[in-house]
Amino acid sequence: MYLHQRGRLWYALHEIPEDVRHHFGGAKRFCKSLKVADKNAAKRLAASLEARWRTDIDMARGKTNLDQVAAFYRSQLTSAKTQDEKEWIKDQIAEEAHDRLVGVATRLGMQDLDDPEFEIHPEVQAVDHFYKLATGKVSPFDAELENWIATLSDVQKTKDMKTATIKAFTTRFPTVQDVQRKKVQGWINDLVAKEGKKAKTVNRILSEVRGYWKYLVSLELAPEDLDPFDKLHKPQDARKEASGGDHWQPFTSQQVVDLLTAAKNKRARDPELVDLITLGMWTGARIESLCSLKIEDIKKDYFSIVDDKTAAGRRDVPIHTKLAPTITRLIGKRKTGFLFANLTENKYGDRSNAIGKRFGKVKTGLGFTESHTFHSIRKTVVTILENAGVPENVAADIVGHEKPTMTYGLYSGGNELEVKRLALGKLTYPGM
Repeated sequence: MYLHQRGRLWYALHEIPEDVRHHFGGAKRFCKSLKVADKNAAKRLAASLEARWRTDIDMARGKTNLDQVAAFYRSQLTSAKTQDEKEWIKDQIAEEAHDRLVGVATRLGMQDLDDPEFEIHPEVQAVDHFYKLATGKVSPFDAELENWIATLSDVQKTKDMKTATIKAFTTRFPTVQDVQRKKVQGWINDLVAKEGKKAKTVNRILSEVRGYWKYLVSLELAPEDLDPFDKLHKPQDARKEASGGDHWQPFTSQQVVDLLTAAKNKRARDPELVDLITLGMWTGARIESLCSLKIEDIKKDYFSIVDDKTAAGRRDVPIHTKLAPTITRLIGKRKTGFLFANLTENKYGDRSNAIGKRFGKVKTGLGFTESHTFHSIRKTVVTILENAGVPENVAADIVGHEKPTMTYGLYSGGNELEVKRLALGKLTYPGM
């Protein structure tokens, strides 16, 4: 890119690489009058031309798309210092759109750009979309995605999931203005009917998109008086309705024993999984809490869960007499490190991902469906404690649940270890 003065006025020129010249009628360079005599003004105006020509070259090479070109023009309009510069950039946008329409018409062999059939052609509509994006008449739906994600306190795995959700939504609704209730309902219907999404997944996706929409409203990029996510017909989870809540079901005590036996089976023998199931059935702890348990947090007759997803989850758990030999063996002579020493972390730092999948294969082999997971063992423990007459507040302190009442939930410091130990002593499994 360089400037050349002819008389009093400056011109912008840009060499066209040889490999793409055939896209531009064989021309060796771009050239355009900037219509100004001031060199500094010419430099600013030439910047938008340079970007346009570079993106034209990139598009000829298949490296960019119209939305990226539009985003550049929109940023140029925002940063323009004078009204004359804004008008210049708008002229460039209009010229770019016109040139592309002419190109489409030439390829289609059409002479009249006002022909109704021409106007509804997908390529023509794409150019119209480009013009609206470039001039700010419409706003890209995902324009503030990175900024929204940065405001969230979620773990990275959840942030990545929300990012993927918004990007997928944007492929259906490229601009804020595209998001209308009727169209959103059609999108929900397609998630269920065409993509086979379960009710729980659809409602999670909808919740994430609605959260981002509220962020756009806060920035005044989406209308406050219009909620396209209100009054929608959402799919219902039949399993959840039938169970009155969470659709994960508890195993029976016998089924937990069957899982343990299956993990010990010679064909699918998995000693590490046997130990994990053993810890789960005598503690009711979450799988990630157990996989993240460190030797430093294990005392003589209890262990401390210091890394859990809730405040109530961070607690001391008595070591059941049936569990003590397993923990002693896993520790061995080590003084530090994870109790499950050989587990590896995924990219989010979770240590339970791989062994959780192994558990899934074992339970599927026994005929269990997705309504039963490792979390179901946690429900088994709670169920046994309830049937043994253990008070709810004691069971809550054992498994790390919030206590709903103000007296116990807000004011109490929690049950002592001995109270929890006596309660855990009521856990029983067939043949054990």
